[in-house]
Amino acid sequence: MSLTVSAHSYGRDAERALIEAIDRLKTESGRPDPLAPVTVIVPTSLAGYHIRRLLGRRPGGVVNVQVKPLRALLELIGSASLANSGRRPMPEALRAETIREVARAGPPAFGDVPIDGPLLQHLVQRFDEFDELDRSQLDVIAAQSGLPAYLAGLYDAFLERTRDFYTNRDLANSATQALGRELVVLRDIGSVVVYLPGQLNPSQREFLKELAVQTRVEMLIGLTGDRGTVDEHSLESWNCDVGTEPGELPSAQRIVQSPDAEEEVRWAIREIAASLFAAEPTPLHRTAILYRQNVPYQRICAEQLDAAGITWNGRNAQTLGQSIAGRTLNGLLGLMSQPTMSWATDVAPWLAAAPVRDLNGELAPVARWNQLARRANLLRHPQDWQVRLGRYRATCEDDLERLRRVGDETKPGRLPWVEAEIRELDDFSDFAARLARFAVETPERASWSTYASRVQGQLQLLLRDRSAFAAQMSDEDDVELARWDDVQQLLTELSWLDDLEEATPDRFASAARRGLQRPTGHHRRFGDGVYVGPLSSAVGLQWDVVYILGAAEKALPQPRSDDPLLSERLRISAALPVAADQLRRERADYLIALHSADRRVLSYPRADMRAQQARLPGRWLLESATELNAGERIYASKIDRAPSRAVAAIPSFEGALLGSETAADLHEFDLKRIRLAPQPLNHYLAREIQSLGRGLIQRRERWRPLLTRWDGLIAEGAAAAVSVPHSAGALQDWATCPYRYFLGRVLRIEERDDARDELKISALDKGSLMHDILDQFFRQTESHPSPWERWPRSERQRLETIAIEMLDEARQRGLTGRDLLWRRDRQEILNDLETLLARDDEHRAREHTRQVASELVFGRLPDSQAEVELVLAEGGSLQLRGMIDRVDQSTTDDRFIVIDYKTGREFPTAGELRQDPLVRGRVLQLPVYALAARQIYDLDPATTVSSAYWFITDRAGFKYNRVDWDEEHTQQFEQAVNLVVKNIRLGRFPANPGADDHRERTSNCRFCSFDPVCPVDRSARWKQNRQDPRLADYMALTGEASEETNSA
Repeated sequence: MSLTVSAHSYGRDAERALIEAIDRLKTESGRPDPLAPVTVIVPTSLAGYHIRRLLGRRPGGVVNVQVKPLRALLELIGSASLANSGRRPMPEALRAETIREVARAGPPAFGDVPIDGPLLQHLVQRFDEFDELDRSQLDVIAAQSGLPAYLAGLYDAFLERTRDFYTNRDLANSATQALGRELVVLRDIGSVVVYLPGQLNPSQREFLKELAVQTRVEMLIGLTGDRGTVDEHSLESWNCDVGTEPGELPSAQRIVQSPDAEEEVRWAIREIAASLFAAEPTPLHRTAILYRQNVPYQRICAEQLDAAGITWNGRNAQTLGQSIAGRTLNGLLGLMSQPTMSWATDVAPWLAAAPVRDLNGELAPVARWNQLARRANLLRHPQDWQVRLGRYRATCEDDLERLRRVGDETKPGRLPWVEAEIRELDDFSDFAARLARFAVETPERASWSTYASRVQGQLQLLLRDRSAFAAQMSDEDDVELARWDDVQQLLTELSWLDDLEEATPDRFASAARRGLQRPTGHHRRFGDGVYVGPLSSAVGLQWDVVYILGAAEKALPQPRSDDPLLSERLRISAALPVAADQLRRERADYLIALHSADRRVLSYPRADMRAQQARLPGRWLLESATELNAGERIYASKIDRAPSRAVAAIPSFEGALLGSETAADLHEFDLKRIRLAPQPLNHYLAREIQSLGRGLIQRRERWRPLLTRWDGLIAEGAAAAVSVPHSAGALQDWATCPYRYFLGRVLRIEERDDARDELKISALDKGSLMHDILDQFFRQTESHPSPWERWPRSERQRLETIAIEMLDEARQRGLTGRDLLWRRDRQEILNDLETLLARDDEHRAREHTRQVASELVFGRLPDSQAEVELVLAEGGSLQLRGMIDRVDQSTTDDRFIVIDYKTGREFPTAGELRQDPLVRGRVLQLPVYALAARQIYDLDPATTVSSAYWFITDRAGFKYNRVDWDEEHTQQFEQAVNLVVKNIRLGRFPANPGADDHRERTSNCRFCSFDPVCPVDRSARWKQNRQDPRLADYMALTGEASEETNSA
């Protein structure tokens, strides 16, 4: 028998050589023997599929030819003897965890760095390399000092711990030894063709040499055309002399630069679509898209080809951890291994991505539950979740009682929302309690099977069993069902690790997460549509056209990386791969990919949008660019000036869209058609897609000089809106920004506040607390002091007791932020309350008043003291409602003072109120409350009623800003309200962003809940809309008309 080695260029030359070799091996003594067995050893499984089809297309076909990778042949010959000796393949999880145990048991060579994550991955990679070495090579490493000797010792300990399992080297050695015995299987194997072998380890080479003793073996080595870098190394490794010069170095016939990676992929898809309708069409299965970097091209190719409806096959872009079952498992691992977590960031994402079931087995309203969790402030410790949910429910019940009594001026839609919130809390609380128990009751140490069983049980509670999970999947989601099986298999594999030491939750989670990083197999069958994969997968394959993406600097080729554990010199001594070998393999992969098709296209992105940096072309792309430029060298720095025959540039997405005959997907096709239409509104898409038609009309109408329905003009008006009682806040909303009133008061859109892990208490919560504390104190006061009496010490202590109790309750509800800052804020509130009583003594003495009411409710509300209305100039009346913080009455005359407490910054200032008591319509609380007091107490028109803002914090200086509502001020107020009501009835709701004071947001938008839903060009639009004569009275109210006059 013999071993014959020959060299051939990759691609069609190698395929012809393979067919000729098979024909030779099926010829004995000059006579063809079609039934003679031949085995072809291929470099990859994909190459095996391609070779079978290649042979099947031959006239008359071919029989008795096996095609398999070398690993499969080694298992066929050598695995039986290993199994008879009690040895078996090593599971991936067991290998990594054994390496971890061995490293932890050895000397602490890595200091305090845990044997996990990147370090463990690095050790696994080094041990994988050691598996390919023979004993003499390992001795070279062990003879060194420091880390190399340490690694060799760890590896020996690892081999001792795993002697019941075998490595690739063991398998090859077993197969080599088996060849010396009489094997029936050799008759079935027959002659052997080793087709385009890759990098083989010494034991595999020894096997092939021994196999050549038993049967005829022909080895076909591939040549790339780069003799100096790649081919000489391949030829020398097999002592092969080609005798003639190898073929020319392959190059691309076309080079394209794109704006970014996404557009690069879309351009390739447009070209593929165009080739289907060319004079000589290229079938999809004869096309390939290859890339060097999995990220981002693997995902982008999958998404864009799916969007285009183009069938493709190749590696799945999704890992096991990205599947529904994988994400759910990863979430459960976080619950069991993280001592602190936030529901919003650590639970909600994976819970929302799966068909989770509630305790009754029904599909859970996960999105709604996640909202409840955020508002209940489920942060940090799972054991506190039930307490926080209970407190949140109590808060909602208190809120509901208050809303039924007095309503909410700022949030009119809150009452029905709170009622729904309480109804949904019970089911969610039970579900959250189950997850919390799983997290809290996880043992600190346990066997691997215990943890696996706990996780499997919880996974089944969340997703139910396999049949229930399958029922939730559509016919297209068979992949998700397969991933469900893979996740269950992963947990089963982890349960087999009980022979190791007991695990901790962190260690179990780490091992499981490594398993979740596995790829999820092949998408569709090979040959089904366009092939998509890495450059390294092209060996042994052949297409008509190939697109090689991402040929940018530092991507193709990638920069050299040094091994921090084993030096280059040591690697050379031990025959381990070095950086030059890595570059040679990458160069070979690139050239093999070019050999794999007759038409070759290279492309690269000009920018990395994620990293926000420019990209330059790689040096291998520049080789082809120079050749396309008639040999005149093209440099990376001057690539933009290269002639179009050498490098074609895509200027932008729009440029590619309009410059191509085809589109990357249906959406792009529609976009192109309507973009080229002379009258887009008359295009059929604008008629068929209502949202598109409305959008085009909106864009046109919004730039008209007068108000339109797209600017907040409601043709039929909003008379119904003023038929319900209005608060001062509602009237202020329209005066400040009519569009804010429209969204909140007409459409009744409600912003739902989400709880966040704030560092400190919010200004809103702080204000509510102080109001509630003062209300409780004043309501429980049996006798309010006279103007010249001071609050006694006992009353001051009672206020402090009430405050401490309510502040502690707020802390328990999770409203106060971090403890360190809360201690400061808490003392600040107590100090402000104490100071307020002292200032109250001064206030009563100065005004000669005594408090007569606290939290006085008026309007059509429960606990209302009276209905309050304002007679309108155009007929009818406007019902008013609200709650007054405090009412004082003079002891020397009939004068009344209405007080509204404020805990924020001083607005409006005393100067602003003196200049304009309504502050351009933005301050209507004071006159509304004064009117309410007058009607509630049935005061004589001659009686003076004043109202004041009292800023009750030290930061605001305890300012007391009062307005006396004389006839002139009252008339000004009534005119403003009539103007507001008239415009609401006429349906005028333009968006007024206010002044641009060079901050991030304009003045009216800075604290507005609806800022995210307003047009970004609101300021430019308001400058145009305010010219409408119909807004003249509104402009006069806000003072903007006079500002324009002055500026003119």
